[in-house]
Amino acid sequence: MAGEAAAADAAASRAAALHAQALVIDACAPILRDAELSEHWIAGGANAALASLALHDDDRLSTIAAIGRLYRLVRARPDRVVARDAAAIRRAKAEGRFAIVLAFQNSGALGRDINMVELYHQLGVRVMNLAYNQAEAAADGCTEPRNGGLTLFGRQVIAEMNRVGMLLDLSHTGHRSSMEAIALSAAPVAFTHSNAKAVFDHPRNLADDQIAACAKAGGVIGLNGHPAFVRAGTAAPSFEDLLAHLDHLVDRAGIDHVGIGLDFSQAPGQQMTPARYAKLMAEGIFTPETLPPPPWSYPVPEPRCIGMITERLLARGWREADLRKLLGGNFLRLFEKVWGGNGA
Repeated sequence: MAGEAAAADAAASRAAALHAQALVIDACAPILRDAELSEHWIAGGANAALASLALHDDDRLSTIAAIGRLYRLVRARPDRVVARDAAAIRRAKAEGRFAIVLAFQNSGALGRDINMVELYHQLGVRVMNLAYNQAEAAADGCTEPRNGGLTLFGRQVIAEMNRVGMLLDLSHTGHRSSMEAIALSAAPVAFTHSNAKAVFDHPRNLADDQIAACAKAGGVIGLNGHPAFVRAGTAAPSFEDLLAHLDHLVDRAGIDHVGIGLDFSQAPGQQMTPARYAKLMAEGIFTPETLPPPPWSYPVPEPRCIGMITERLLARGWREADLRKLLGGNFLRLFEKVWGGNGA
């Protein structure tokens, strides 16, 4: 028994040391529009996360207000910084600070005005999606029945994002839209928080051709921890259920093209309110089949527990070099490629 305990302690120490040394990036953090919640990611050993400053029900005014609030909160906390380029994330890691990347989960905040892409880039936004499930001005989302692909405006948006150096995120975007976007984009893209349809046939998850196309173009796919997209028939999938998606993504895309985007959508200890859930249903953003009602239990319970990914995968025999890629190295490489010298 003493030997087993010593071995367990040694394994835990090795995992903790690796997690502390690695650069850890959560590529989807919806609740980080409240920058004060950064403390939960910091406690989990994360060095950076993508804060969702625009969701499906945001417009230009609410989005700009959210950006302003975030900058005010960050200014009051010297241990946090808004990252406008990959170098800022590296500096934050070296200085013991937490880097927040401004990201949009749809393109509605553009208000159908192509000039807003550059304006948002000037405000620090570095990642944007085209559509959140439904049809939008730029593209059809993943639950839109017609699967209509990109619009003419969407093609303009992609070209402008490529020009200014903004990462195109295709999570929530429809199959045809995403395949057209990957082919059209001059820069690699991301699915920042998406799982594998072959493991769970959910509209939000990716078919194998999407996975392969993203990887071939040099992009990265973030493993999504939201229970609704992990396993059918349960609001409390296991960690092994989540790893089934990881195994498939790595098998189809390769270890150089997979990261984490855990999609924590409520603060620890909280659940989506009945009013918010009813609103999503009434607007057709989700259905009870695509988003079962809460309570939900994440396989990685909360941001403070991100280290369990490192511990569990080391126990499964993952190489340390591959874990570093998964935890943040792959997304950092993608940021460097897409943002280039455009970060201010």
